[in-house]
Amino acid sequence: MIVRYQHPYAAFRQFDREFERLVRLGFGQRAVQYSLRADVYTEGEDLVVRAAVPGVSAEDVTVELEGRRLSVTAERKARESAEGDRYLVRGLASGSFRREFTLPEGTTAEQLSAEVADGILTVRVAGAVTPAPEAQRIPVKGAPVEIEASDAE
Repeated sequence: MIVRYQHPYAAFRQFDREFERLVRLGFGQRAVQYSLRADVYTEGEDLVVRAAVPGVSAEDVTVELEGRRLSVTAERKARESAEGDRYLVRGLASGSFRREFTLPEGTTAEQLSAEVADGILTVRVAGAVTPAPEAQRIPVKGAPVEIEASDAE
């Protein structure tokens, strides 16, 4: 008896691949847009966004700030094939990758810096994190307690 293991989400992945294939057939290769995987964290008073952009050069990355919306777009170009080349396995997606983040109110373009190194895009927003105000204790005044005693003896 042969027992085969199938990942529980394998059907979803297959559906996703088939959907992308149909969109490409109907609307062309550039119609499919992938989402960038990213981490967002703080370092001191800076807000840092790190996104995975493997195989993408700095020239193919666009970082834009519009109001409070930070948009990151990256374009991974497909490999040029020579005549006679054929793929045995094809797993590297090419196309457009995009992700948007909402920044704190009052963020300006002068606070932002971006660089690509080792397949990671790092966008730093200087001074975006303001420390939380310290809790202040408010004194609570009590009213004097008045007890009425009755002389019922």
